[in-house]
Amino acid sequence: MRARERTARSLQGLEIDHPALAHLFLGGAPHVLGHAGRALGDVYRTASGIAEVQGIAAELFDHDAGTVPWGCLTVEAEAFGCDLEWFDDYYPRVVSHPLEDTVDLCKLVDPDPARTGRMPLVLESLTLVRERLGDDQFVIALVVSPFLVAAELRGMEGLLADLVLKPGFTMDLLEQVTAGIERYVGAIASSGAADAIMFENAGAGREMLGPAHVERFVMPFERRLLAAARAAAPGLILIEHNCSVGPYVDEILRLDVDAVHVAHADPDVIYEVGMARLGTVDNQQLLLEGTPAEVERAALAEMAHASPGGFVLATSCEIPFAAPMANIRALSTARRAGR
Repeated sequence: MRARERTARSLQGLEIDHPALAHLFLGGAPHVLGHAGRALGDVYRTASGIAEVQGIAAELFDHDAGTVPWGCLTVEAEAFGCDLEWFDDYYPRVVSHPLEDTVDLCKLVDPDPARTGRMPLVLESLTLVRERLGDDQFVIALVVSPFLVAAELRGMEGLLADLVLKPGFTMDLLEQVTAGIERYVGAIASSGAADAIMFENAGAGREMLGPAHVERFVMPFERRLLAAARAAAPGLILIEHNCSVGPYVDEILRLDVDAVHVAHADPDVIYEVGMARLGTVDNQQLLLEGTPAEVERAALAEMAHASPGGFVLATSCEIPFAAPMANIRALSTARRAGR
């Protein structure tokens, strides 16, 4: 069984040869980049570079599913008008917020996925990854949810204040952002290159927002994105990702998604509603400081607790860049033993 089929069947709870393994973003990047003889800042600016490095990562770490783009959460923010600072050894970061000192929504760019920022680069890289790896990789497109994009455009502190002081403006901002991301989601779906879309929605967390604000300012716009994806490509698998410390699990499980990847949630609560799940092997202390044997034991324990409704082995979020190669490979060793 090849990786693409294995992952799709794993998420549907169907019979497989052994559990599928998903590699999130570009965890352990220095191993991959060293093998390629390239810098992250170099390969990340071209679709061919992204495809090349994703192929090398799949060979080195023996995983079935990978994400495009990687752990960079700034594609949408840049397309709407944020300026970025670029690095040779890490993902770019936002350095300016176009709405930091104004509530004039005309200051925002109205993004065209075919032309604006790196959206076209992501679309091309999805196609190149599919062409390069074929059925040997399940391709997951990463999309950042409206609330987090709005936070980059306004600044997080400003946006949180707006929820109380300027709720009307906040709704208008989220409406405009959601419309732009809907077009991006539609372009991803129409490309035919992605098997799934993973929505980064850490805004649905108790460390930042109360339940009333989540229900008013986060979830309605998330539901709109999911509906747009369903309409554009009904067969596309939709995954909700949330690595916040206090996720709103019940609210997440009511979304129209096929699987969830929630770092801090009781797996049994997820399984009770029949939802497929990506695993949450500790991505920080264990992968960074543990031994390969400890990583393997943790992965086997995750698989032993898997639901017949659907499970893919993964870490709770991106593996640290400094994680030892042996620890990353231990995940694949475990999944091959966990038949």
